[in-house]
Amino acid sequence: MRSPSLRSLITVLSMTLFASTALAQTGMITGRVTEAGSGRGVTGARVQAVTTLRSAGSVVTDENGNYRIGALPAGTYDVVVTRIGYRMARNPSVSVGSGATAEVNIAVNVIPSQLEMVITTAARAPQKVVDAPASVSVVNEVEINERPSINVTDHVAALPGIDVARGGLMQANVVARGFNNIFSGAMMTLTDNRFAFVPSLRVNIPYLQSQTNEDIERIEVVLGPGAALYGPNTPSGVMHVITKSPFSSQGTTLTVDGGNRSVLRGAFRGAYAPSQKFAAKISADVFRGKEWPEFQHDTLERVARDTDLRRWGGEARVDFRPTAASEIIGTYGRAEAGSAVEPTGLGPAQVKDWVSQNFQLRGRINRLFGQVFLNTSDAGGTFLLRTVRPTTKCPDVADPACIIDKSRQLAAQVQHGWDFGLRQRFLYGFDYIHTMPKTEGTINGRNEDDDDITEVGGYVHSVTQLTRMFELTAAARVDKHSRLEDPVFSPRLALVFKPQENQSLRVTYNRAFSTPSTNNLFLDLLAGRIPSSGTQLYGVRALGVPESGLTFARSCATGVGSLCMRVPVAFGGNPATLVPADASLMYPAAFAVARAGVVASLTASFTAAMVPNAAAVATAVANFLGSLRPSAAQAGTVLRVLQPENGTFRDVAATDLRDVARLKPTIHNTIEAGYKGILGDILQLSVDVWHEHRKNFVGPLIIETPNVFLDRTTLSPYLQAQLTGFLQLAGFPAAVAAATAGQIAPSVAAGLGGITTNGVTTATTNGIPLGVVNFSEALSAQSDVIVTYRNFGDLNVWGSDVGAEVLLPRGFSVYGTYSYVNKDFFPRSEVGGVQDISLNAPANKGSVSLRYRDEAKGVSGELRGRHVASFPVYSFINGTIATYNLVDAQVSVRPTFLNGVLWSLNATNLLDKKHREFVGGGAIGRLIMTRLQVTF
Repeated sequence: MRSPSLRSLITVLSMTLFASTALAQTGMITGRVTEAGSGRGVTGARVQAVTTLRSAGSVVTDENGNYRIGALPAGTYDVVVTRIGYRMARNPSVSVGSGATAEVNIAVNVIPSQLEMVITTAARAPQKVVDAPASVSVVNEVEINERPSINVTDHVAALPGIDVARGGLMQANVVARGFNNIFSGAMMTLTDNRFAFVPSLRVNIPYLQSQTNEDIERIEVVLGPGAALYGPNTPSGVMHVITKSPFSSQGTTLTVDGGNRSVLRGAFRGAYAPSQKFAAKISADVFRGKEWPEFQHDTLERVARDTDLRRWGGEARVDFRPTAASEIIGTYGRAEAGSAVEPTGLGPAQVKDWVSQNFQLRGRINRLFGQVFLNTSDAGGTFLLRTVRPTTKCPDVADPACIIDKSRQLAAQVQHGWDFGLRQRFLYGFDYIHTMPKTEGTINGRNEDDDDITEVGGYVHSVTQLTRMFELTAAARVDKHSRLEDPVFSPRLALVFKPQENQSLRVTYNRAFSTPSTNNLFLDLLAGRIPSSGTQLYGVRALGVPESGLTFARSCATGVGSLCMRVPVAFGGNPATLVPADASLMYPAAFAVARAGVVASLTASFTAAMVPNAAAVATAVANFLGSLRPSAAQAGTVLRVLQPENGTFRDVAATDLRDVARLKPTIHNTIEAGYKGILGDILQLSVDVWHEHRKNFVGPLIIETPNVFLDRTTLSPYLQAQLTGFLQLAGFPAAVAAATAGQIAPSVAAGLGGITTNGVTTATTNGIPLGVVNFSEALSAQSDVIVTYRNFGDLNVWGSDVGAEVLLPRGFSVYGTYSYVNKDFFPRSEVGGVQDISLNAPANKGSVSLRYRDEAKGVSGELRGRHVASFPVYSFINGTIATYNLVDAQVSVRPTFLNGVLWSLNATNLLDKKHREFVGGGAIGRLIMTRLQVTF
């Protein structure tokens, strides 16, 4: 009997002999991947040895482009190379013998056409634009460098389907296919896979993003829902800014930009790779300018506004590649806006020393990817530009004008993928997001101690090559939001048909969702007051929707529609109680407080015509008015909603008032058909047609609680009868008393109840509100007019996006885009409630450009015209944006005798057509910027 140690020795020797024999029966393929023309090694390229049905081996090239695929069974293989920014290359029929090594060197070509570029955003994995099951646009490094710009939105403004609304020289927001907002976060924005928006506010503020233009490799814009891969808040698309790797972009870049409006910008970028495993980069820029002076706001706000703009930002990054198939990347970024103006849902805010920071650690091993990042925000001394300035320097929790935001957002993501042969690919992943608002009671008010949000989700993504021409993409995702009742399911299905290598047709279905933001759920902020000066009768309070919703009190039998109202302290209201007041009980108090205004409306000349002692009569009339006790039947009431854009009131019916239910996620179901292709080697064409059904749409902030006014049509005859009797008791003859009362009563009734024309009062004849029809919840206590959010019903829109470029002789081309949406306005009769809803973006817009490029001479240029049709805006402050047509021009020169030098000149709105791009923004004029850039 053998001992255990002897048996173990025999087992080891047997396994070693078997492994040696197996290795002798396999071979390997080695070689180098280089860039065609330059001969430089291409790092990070994926090299596969494939047979007809499967992948036998896959590796990633090292920093010199070298690769080695081992343990290949004897046979014949195709060697396939893919790399972002290069054409796919294939070396067919490579024979590998037992124990032999085949050397295969492959040169790959830089992609000249956008449709052939390899992108990652559409499928969260490398694929060519023409193969992507979505509408994709790419802005490359050359275009970004050649266009002097203030922020990243300048590079995507003319892309099909994209709406960029500039509020000033530095401020802009971007969405896809409409549904814009003043404080917009509708489009998912990423930088190197991390969220690029302000953490808890979930708003895209480009000047608070830390990357610099000099460090951007490309910008990928994917239109249409992206929830299946990216989770919540990707209903309309994803804009992904991808920065350069320090391994593949070593050197130093210095940039100086200047222009009118006192624009001056300086930038630096340096990238270094001291070894094959380590590389680092650092970038920074500083900007200053002076805002266009034409802003449509009140005088006090213009005085308080600082038109001198300042910001700076930058990033530092370290890359470590332990092996050719793995990497670890650490990034720190910081941006600070020293002075800017940012529109919000409650009016513009003066930004002062707002700091945004991000910390990111990400890594990969082959196809396993993981990352964790933390985004932070500190609003510094930012304050709302109200009619009353901050009493002290912000931040100050005691001053309601100050905006304090010290929020954070922590996210973690893991993704992995595998292939089954050449026909089937899978991706799966998990996401975790924890949002931690911290506003010190300013933005979230009484909700400050209970406003954190946690979101978790997971997904599976499948790509199946059905035949040579057909590819099927299917995906499914489930997400759970800690503040919502139910999890959300997001499926995706796409069929792509490729009759030729550079053409594709696709049909897609996507279901995406948007979750309520922290503002939607927890906002508690006093935003204004009525009247704007003097004794405050009513506050204007912005509220998020609590889990219990917001419910109107309907227990007052004498109120309009049995609705109850809350009454200001000045009218006898009790702020300590939540018991609504019966409207019929408050008339006397309202009369008593309002009489001074009514008496003032009786002119001295009119009273002098009645009796010699006008002052005595005026006093007597005032005392009389204060003693009146009209019942609900004798003097009825009407409901009117404040219109904050002009301070007037609009009549609403009691039936228009609806309770605000607990918020639900907005569900977006989108069907889309598209074509991408190159026709005749001269026309590059992209056409998309889409239909979206939007359910439970969370609208912008709207005033939900109307004020109660006396109805002058019933008040006037009541007052006339009372005045007639009063004057008769005062000794007037009956006929004179009746005539006098007939003249006075309408004026008094108008002073109390207001004058309404076509359902809207004018600012000087609003009347005096007796109270406000408010909600029953504790958060809406006292006499506050409530501004809040709600889910609206079903909205259906459809549209089309077209992009085309025609190549002309001698380096010229014509590029054009056009986008159409069938509907930009949804009346309240259709969606319900007291406010209309709008797309807040144009139904028609387009651009056409004449381009020129001569690589040999280093000269390029563009002349572009843009058209944006008029559109209504309903976003708390409402209005209409007029149609505008702009002309832009650009020229760039890279002198052939000065290697690494770039000079460019860019003019936006060359003809200086003053225009507004969103309500609340400033008048945009001409901006001319020049750039001198040196890379060495």
